[in-house]
Amino acid sequence: MSDEADELVGIADVSARIGLAPDTLRYFERQGVVPSPRRDSAGRRRYTTADVELIRMLVHLRETGMPLADIAQFTGADDRVTDPAVLRLELLTAHRRRVQDRREELDRALDVIARKIADYSDRISGSPERLDRPDCTIAFSVQGEGPLLFLVGAPAGRAGFAALAHELAERFRVVTHDPRGIGASRVVPGMAAPTPEVLAADLAALVDRFTGGPALFVGTSGGAVTLLELARRHPRLVGRAVLHEPPLVSLLDDVDLAERAAAAFAAAETDPQRAVQEFFDLSAAGHHTGPDERPPGHMTLPELPAEELDKNRYFLGRMAGPTVFYEPDIEATRGLPVALCAGALSHHQMARRATQALAGRLGLPLIDVPGNHVGASAVPADFARAVVPLLDR
Repeated sequence: MSDEADELVGIADVSARIGLAPDTLRYFERQGVVPSPRRDSAGRRRYTTADVELIRMLVHLRETGMPLADIAQFTGADDRVTDPAVLRLELLTAHRRRVQDRREELDRALDVIARKIADYSDRISGSPERLDRPDCTIAFSVQGEGPLLFLVGAPAGRAGFAALAHELAERFRVVTHDPRGIGASRVVPGMAAPTPEVLAADLAALVDRFTGGPALFVGTSGGAVTLLELARRHPRLVGRAVLHEPPLVSLLDDVDLAERAAAAFAAAETDPQRAVQEFFDLSAAGHHTGPDERPPGHMTLPELPAEELDKNRYFLGRMAGPTVFYEPDIEATRGLPVALCAGALSHHQMARRATQALAGRLGLPLIDVPGNHVGASAVPADFARAVVPLLDR
């Protein structure tokens, strides 16, 4: 067994193990971020295994944005600390919240990027194809080869599914479309309201455009509600459907939640910023929460640009209400080839709770998939790997 002296290493060795330059290690020492190591008779720094592991933890905390003052307290370099274990727990808990908030900001940024990807893809490959409906025109895109698969959202359209469609196109012929009033399927005068019944009729017409027989479907959020109505009206079209987090407030015995949702939708026309904030808080859909975590009651959103405000006047003012208060036909759905799934990081959020309630009524398991409510766009590769086996059953 080695004695302690054998375990001591110099600063160059620590630098190579950790990936920090020796000058950076010396700087952290001068700033009080890491404790000063012992020195040998020649005055050279000598680090123990514990020192190296402490510095390794420092690097992880620094990479995730923990302030240096907090790192100093965490590592124990701050000699004013009287109870290091309690303080470290408090510091890590607060930092985890900051990292989660940052991750949620990145998810929103990824959604914007996905829209731009779809926009430039259209410019390169040409305009989307069109399906004429009695009161509007539906824009759709097709890619890949294999069994026919429709990705369905509400409000998510081609842009929201761009990355997921790319992941699935190696195995399926993937069809994405902009629901009426969304993206290139723009609002037109006299267009019927985007209720689940109307959206399901649009989807049925799109499916008939390709085949008169059954197809595969993945529906997320409001798109999963559209698929419930499609399955009720046109069961012959459904070869298999994966429903990801249908946000059915109608299935939850939660009067306060229902009233808050209704108030948010009512405010959308005149104050879309407030409506978005209220719906974000009550749905908690932008957060990442594991089984033992609950989403925060409020997180202030940045001011939305005019384009986003206009989109939410339509989505929250016309589409979201009929979707979340939709009453599914349980008996008509029972026995149909559907799988219910929810984000592994959506615990205690509105849509996961609703999906759990639906699973209970249908007698189906609730299957965890990667990500949270927006996992299909935020972690498309992982999401695709999870849903392919559900489609293959």
